[in-house]
Amino acid sequence: MDRVQKRPEDCVSSSISAFLLEQNARGASPHTLRAQRADLEKLVAYAKQEKWVGWDVKLRVIQRFALELGERGLDPASRARILSTVRGFYRWMFETGRINNNPASGLRNPKQPKRLPAVLTEGESWNLLESVVPNDFLTSRFRCILELLYACGLRVSELTSLDVQDIDIGSQVIYIKKGKGNKDRYVPFHAAAAGMYLAYMDFRSTFISSRNLPNTEAIFINQKGGRLTPTSVRNFLAQLVEGAALRAKISPHALRHSFATHLLNRGMDLRAIQELLGHASLSSTQRYTHLNLEQLAKTYESAHPRARRSD
Repeated sequence: MDRVQKRPEDCVSSSISAFLLEQNARGASPHTLRAQRADLEKLVAYAKQEKWVGWDVKLRVIQRFALELGERGLDPASRARILSTVRGFYRWMFETGRINNNPASGLRNPKQPKRLPAVLTEGESWNLLESVVPNDFLTSRFRCILELLYACGLRVSELTSLDVQDIDIGSQVIYIKKGKGNKDRYVPFHAAAAGMYLAYMDFRSTFISSRNLPNTEAIFINQKGGRLTPTSVRNFLAQLVEGAALRAKISPHALRHSFATHLLNRGMDLRAIQELLGHASLSSTQRYTHLNLEQLAKTYESAHPRARRSD
């Protein structure tokens, strides 16, 4: 029988909440937990719609859920994330004895289109940074954010999580604690970024004193003294890009991609870039080689004596 045990809605508070609690105990970030909860809510809604009697269903039943995600128009990346959560949930359900079989073990992700990350040219990166003149707390904060994103290839969540003790200004090294995949790493930064960091910290100290705000370990703070959020950084950058008439859809992550691409173009070893980015697998970093090959092809076309001959 496909349909046994309790109704899915009876399991939401017990099974799903217990699963998320365990994920939290294993070190999953709040962002990951929110995404997993939203993914599982889609599964629950489908189970109610199809009148499942319980979670112990056949593979074909889960596959129909996967097909419906595609029919809703969700892109392959979103569907893959949802199905990954479903597989993890079912694996946990099986391992903890809540179901007799794991039907999701045979669930496959949709094929992903090969997309190259958006990057700025070196000139665009330079112009973007120089477009912000650091003459007060707000402008120095944003200039420092841009400098560190581009100097270190940080994820925006890693940057906003930085505390004062995480930066060794003497050695010009940033300690990233619990980055993606719960991995720690050290990332160097150059002298120009170090100088901008010191300038911002001076403005920050004056700002805290003038507003009588409590001291905080968070490096990047808002006007109330609280830790700046990744969403705020994205909004600031969107406004800056619009004002500077740069290409659309340039995000903080584009600076990370630009960091990696420019280092690769200038000859840095791919494995060294992998360490700087905090990628667990070299395959995650290898997509930048495609960008490097694009640049190489353009150079070849313009330089080879016979490349542009029409006869």
